[in-house]
Amino acid sequence: MSTELIKGHNRIQNGRVWDDNLGGAVGVEALDTNDVIKVLHLPNDVDLTAIAPALDRIETILIDFPAFTDGRGFSLARLLKTRYGFKGLLVADGQLIPDQYAFAMQCGFDAIRIDQDRLARQPQADWAQGLTDFGLTYQCGYAVKGGPATSVFDARLTAYDDLKKNDEYYGYSAELTLRKAVERFSGKIVLASSLGVDSAVLLHLAAKIDRNLPIIFLDTGKHFRETLTYRDQLIDRLGLTNFQNITPDKDALKVEDPDGTLHASDPDACCNLRKVRPLDNVIHGYEARITGRKRYQTPDRAEMPILETGGRQVKVNPLAYWQAKDVTNYIQQHDLPPHPLLALGYLSIGCQPCTTRVAPGEDPRAGRWRGADKTECGIHYIDGKWVPIERKKTFEAF
Repeated sequence: MSTELIKGHNRIQNGRVWDDNLGGAVGVEALDTNDVIKVLHLPNDVDLTAIAPALDRIETILIDFPAFTDGRGFSLARLLKTRYGFKGLLVADGQLIPDQYAFAMQCGFDAIRIDQDRLARQPQADWAQGLTDFGLTYQCGYAVKGGPATSVFDARLTAYDDLKKNDEYYGYSAELTLRKAVERFSGKIVLASSLGVDSAVLLHLAAKIDRNLPIIFLDTGKHFRETLTYRDQLIDRLGLTNFQNITPDKDALKVEDPDGTLHASDPDACCNLRKVRPLDNVIHGYEARITGRKRYQTPDRAEMPILETGGRQVKVNPLAYWQAKDVTNYIQQHDLPPHPLLALGYLSIGCQPCTTRVAPGEDPRAGRWRGADKTECGIHYIDGKWVPIERKKTFEAF
């Protein structure tokens, strides 16, 4: 039966010369000779140590996939490319399905070879769509940090499509989310940064995309001195050119908090005075706001989408699916300076009077407004306060 190649688009861009005719493939017995092997067909249970000495005279390797549920061929491809340094073409040959295409490319395959019957049921367009739709769903986090997990079977039953209906950025990496949001809301999107323990991550991602992206920092007058120093350090390190410090209205401060103790008697009113209203005065000109909120931080954020369209302004949450370890790994990978207070036990940092150290095993935000029935400052509210969600709490520290 005739076959057709579905070729990895990035391999074509790299200038590969393709020969669609892969007929005449030989088996492992051909390795006994010293001849150049045009096409070698490998079963997915082959011992690669026996193949390794001949790799430099093999031009193309076909790896057999007898069923889409048998993933041993993915491991073979990965080992051939990384451990053994195979430089030729790798082709997956057999019963794969479109939602495995992106994962096959990630493992090192250059193309997938399918028969005409399968191609009639799943045309080229389906395979191309698989690069976008199923890049994370087949194996959570393989290509993109902190991606949401959906099994391949659920994806095939359109569960992924249903989730995309409620959050069109579902499954996107943080960087891809930012790129799409900046492009979509060009000139009308702003990043609101708290300069907390993980703010360097989002600022670093933003600097990679557009160093002139508007970034707003609420300088409440109550921040730790370490936070302000950290702000200046990151601005200089990342080359941010549109960093804006927003301060409370001086006249309002004199009337509503003349002695600077409003936080002790009415923390909601203090946040409103020093955060909510100053932000409202500048934020209304933007259609969308980028935040660093994450689902794991509080029960109220557990169901938060990446693209949040409710309320008067769109909120983009690129790190929604990240865990604390993802933040730590990113900071270490890119050698970003940590917040000076992190080493002292502050896992979530706001204004100095309302922030305390967090004990081992506590919710990372337990140090915010400790002892008060308050978990949010108000700048992320939609039509009032968050509605508490009763659920079992699980915590993770850095």
